[in-house]
Amino acid sequence: MNRSLNEDSRHKSGSAASVSPADRPLRGVYVHRMGENADDERAVADFFRAHDLEVEGLEDPTQRFSRLPDLRILRDGTPWALCEVKTLWQHSWIVHILHEDRPVEERRETTNKSLKQRVGDDLILALRQLNAGNPGHELLNFVVLVNRDREVSPAVFTELLERPLPEPGRSLKARIAEESARQLANFRQCIDFCLWANPQADGKLSIERCFLFNPSLRSFAEEITGLRGNKLISLEPAA
Repeated sequence: MNRSLNEDSRHKSGSAASVSPADRPLRGVYVHRMGENADDERAVADFFRAHDLEVEGLEDPTQRFSRLPDLRILRDGTPWALCEVKTLWQHSWIVHILHEDRPVEERRETTNKSLKQRVGDDLILALRQLNAGNPGHELLNFVVLVNRDREVSPAVFTELLERPLPEPGRSLKARIAEESARQLANFRQCIDFCLWANPQADGKLSIERCFLFNPSLRSFAEEITGLRGNKLISLEPAA
């Protein structure tokens, strides 16, 4: 089960029976907790709308969990791409501890995953959500990474995607590393276009890098980002 579900379960102080069916996670599929950062999702939607593209939300606001990406992008009224927005930040959560003789204790915990593990997990989850909403890759797949973590840079993203597959191993740690590398190679195969953005004080996004996996989108990428040279990076899909 993915991180967001494990973290969310720690917020529950009542019994499982008190959770409505609409609030329960989907069983047997990879899902994410909705509303991870609604402001960033709105800013991304506004960015594409500013470039004469129509944007629709894919998630049902009455449900708490979803396996789908965030946005559908239409060009000239026709569905053209799906987009998943991921906010990069230091993951933390509130733990509620029940006591019989005193009030509920609250404690904030922070993930102990490394920087690359955190970013890699976000990329893999974005890939799963886009594959769920676009299983045949009939539409384009876009990812927008909104960076709110001072430790993270575009170089981390590039290093993750260019990391070679590790040698097969028999230990659990080796198998996990091999599966993670395989999923990141799939990211390069399935994602067409990825933007690296920084949030601004006015709520808008500053586009710092564009990673292009589909060369047919170069003119589009240059037009909407204004990036050239080493800020518009072409990465070949993994072999």
